[in-house]
Amino acid sequence: MKRLVLVDGYNLMFRSYYATAASGSLMQNSSGVTTNAIYGMVNAFKAIFKMDFSHLLVALDAKGKTLRHELYPEYKGTRKETPPELLSQIPLMKEYFEAANIPFFEQKRYEADDIIGYITKHYQDQFDEIVIISNDHDLMQLLSRNVSQIVSKRGFNETIKYTPDIMVEELGISPEQIPDYKGLVGDPSDNIPGVPGIGDKTAIKILKEYQTLENALAHADDFSGKLKERLIIYHDQAIFSKQLATIVTDFAYAGSLDSTQYSGYDPDKLSKFYQKMEFHSFLKHLDLPIAQTEKTELHFKRIEKADEITSILTSPMAIHLELFGTNYHTAQKLGFALVGDNGNYFIPYELSQQSSAFQSWLKNDIKEKFVYDLKQTTVSLAWDGIDFKGVVFDLLLAAYLVNPNLTQEDFRVVVSSFDYQDVQYDEEVYGKGAKYGLPDSCIYERHAIKKAMAIWELKDVVREKNKDFGQLDLLEKIEIPLAKVLSRMEVSGIRVDEAKLEEYGVTLAHSIQELTEAIYSLAGEEFNIQSPKQLGTILFEKLELPYQKKTKSGYSTDITVLNQLLAFHPIIGHIIDYRSLTKLYGTYVEGLKNALTLKNDGKIHTIYKQALTQTGRLSSIEPNLQNIPVRTEEGRELRKVFISNPGEWLFSCDYSQIELRVLAELADVKELKSGFFNDVDVHTHTAKLIFHKDQVTSLERRQAKAVNFGIIYGKTAWGLAEDLHILPKQAERFIQNYYDTYPEIKNYMESTIRQATKTGYVETLFARRRYIPELTSPSYQTREFGKRMTMNAPIQGTAADILKIAMVKLDQKLHEAGLKTQMLLQIHDELVFSIPENEKKIAAKLIVEVMEQAVKLSVPLVVDAGFGENLLEVKENA
Repeated sequence: MKRLVLVDGYNLMFRSYYATAASGSLMQNSSGVTTNAIYGMVNAFKAIFKMDFSHLLVALDAKGKTLRHELYPEYKGTRKETPPELLSQIPLMKEYFEAANIPFFEQKRYEADDIIGYITKHYQDQFDEIVIISNDHDLMQLLSRNVSQIVSKRGFNETIKYTPDIMVEELGISPEQIPDYKGLVGDPSDNIPGVPGIGDKTAIKILKEYQTLENALAHADDFSGKLKERLIIYHDQAIFSKQLATIVTDFAYAGSLDSTQYSGYDPDKLSKFYQKMEFHSFLKHLDLPIAQTEKTELHFKRIEKADEITSILTSPMAIHLELFGTNYHTAQKLGFALVGDNGNYFIPYELSQQSSAFQSWLKNDIKEKFVYDLKQTTVSLAWDGIDFKGVVFDLLLAAYLVNPNLTQEDFRVVVSSFDYQDVQYDEEVYGKGAKYGLPDSCIYERHAIKKAMAIWELKDVVREKNKDFGQLDLLEKIEIPLAKVLSRMEVSGIRVDEAKLEEYGVTLAHSIQELTEAIYSLAGEEFNIQSPKQLGTILFEKLELPYQKKTKSGYSTDITVLNQLLAFHPIIGHIIDYRSLTKLYGTYVEGLKNALTLKNDGKIHTIYKQALTQTGRLSSIEPNLQNIPVRTEEGRELRKVFISNPGEWLFSCDYSQIELRVLAELADVKELKSGFFNDVDVHTHTAKLIFHKDQVTSLERRQAKAVNFGIIYGKTAWGLAEDLHILPKQAERFIQNYYDTYPEIKNYMESTIRQATKTGYVETLFARRRYIPELTSPSYQTREFGKRMTMNAPIQGTAADILKIAMVKLDQKLHEAGLKTQMLLQIHDELVFSIPENEKKIAAKLIVEVMEQAVKLSVPLVVDAGFGENLLEVKENA
């Protein structure tokens, strides 16, 4: 089929930008270039490229005044100024078009609509179909027998394709009536006045009866009252508005039809653009020719006999264990790639197990090894009883410390950030989704060798960066030893009472059913509670509750909106509870049941993400054990399903107010330090100081606590006011009193922001960096977001470092003491251990001492500790 696709370029770009701009956190690459609009456009073109077309053109508005401005200087005069972050992406948009070989065109004095209008009028007979892609309804006046328009509702996942018939059915008017319609109702976005007081329904009713604007105005006497009066008074304005809304289809078009023929993109050019933008997800799906993925001639030897292995083992060597599977606890071990001064080798995993020399080499602490993701390799080998040792460098962890913005725990992403391109994405080798599968051994062997070569070639480059940044101790004394500690924790796992979990699931399901029935009863009908659209209709149309936020797809029903409506109707509390319980059921009841099938040993073996968060905190997945709620009754009941091993106790040690203690240390806050040294309740202590009272109420303590923690997270007066349900002015006074009480904190925050604006990053006490390009953004909103990150990152990051240091020291001390006590879980500032009955006293004492003395600060570190048979008991007994 001969099909021409016409894209309204700026319409698509503006929608891409505003789809994510509202959050205040815009996508940026590591150079600080804002990329959210470009990312959205590339994503849209992924869908466009799936269309079967022969010709393609992106029409753009030319810079400067247009024909319509000459007629009406106020045209588009009410539009807000384009955000600088969006303006800065326009050259990048054109760069993308050139890289993807997408034809684009602009012509002075004319808009994109006019270009599209000219082409559809003059060339429509040369195509089987012309498809316009735009959400601008003005373009619908161009629809005809073979001209249609695609309008997106939610990105390109949900679209409507308008033809003349569908347009009449959906909108009530025909294509040729669009200018007449605009003549009546106007268009605020273009500052087209129309006839004041005439809205959508009235305009459609008039056009259904009189067909055209001119005919309706000629019969103004047929109407009565205000409508008649308006049609007579605003006759000329209506005609002029129609003229402005009419797309120009006859002018001296400077383009050519030949230039719209699409011949495909150049993978090399597009690959370079994606790398520059750091669009790694798009790179994965870019079909590169073999020449792109095989840039260097690859020499390696595949070991065929076990007795050949001994001669190739040297020290140091880069070693990579290639896995096939989405979870490394159960993934198939394909083989080892080894790279060193003596060559490149691949050893199939089954063969490696037959070599006692190789097994000894893996366990040898003296033989130096370089790896990527020590924890993954250690865990995978541990399930086969191999204690992997001798690792002195981990490329993943080293790169993560250089810049946590660059790493996504994806091998290709990490190495490409150091200009090393000669490795494929795993998805290119193994596929994705339904296409995920094991390729021929020769393919994955080459892939593994290339990974080991990257480790070998980059080890000195990245380690030198670590050295320059003062991070060698952080890498070699904290992160690499921690990877071994986390490996043991993951393999140990934590026991789950499966009967208790089943019982908990039944109770939760019953509660969800009761809430469902209560919601239906209060709504007066059954509906899909999990559908925001249906819920919005019930709340704001049927129950007529007040609303403030309405998106293009309907009413907002997020938690902020629901909290504001709590006092208006009892259904709201039930909906909030319903969402909370269904999330608990899906995440933990179903999630834990699935996780228990992993090893079928009655335990949960989570995965700790060591190189993911930008602050240095650990996170966990499959399942996430760090977000188990503790404040709700249902959350507390859930903690009961995590139990101790037979003959052992669970023991929890939780750092008390560690982030406030770190703040006191970093900012040298004398009054705050005094409170910690005297072991007083720091929130009561703060409340007394900011309220100037010897005795404070529980409400005042709660408010002081909110300010204490709010300052750490860069809370504004508005955010604090929302948390405490007070007026912003009152929250402002709280914050000002806080800074007056602790002036060192304000000085510290301001100096940290100044320094970070200058250098581009902040650091923890242990040289962990977080880059904050948002600080130099031209957008006020983005800069303010950057300031909040700047204030929080050194505090949260230092607290995370302290916990990691404690974990490494604890592992060492428990081993030196010959104890069987095991570290099982890390949950934010809390560590959970399994302690045999006969080690209860000695292990608990040792753990508390090591944690409280993990690092030397000028404020004391304190832990709250408690024993129990399940995770709830340890909390209650702490």
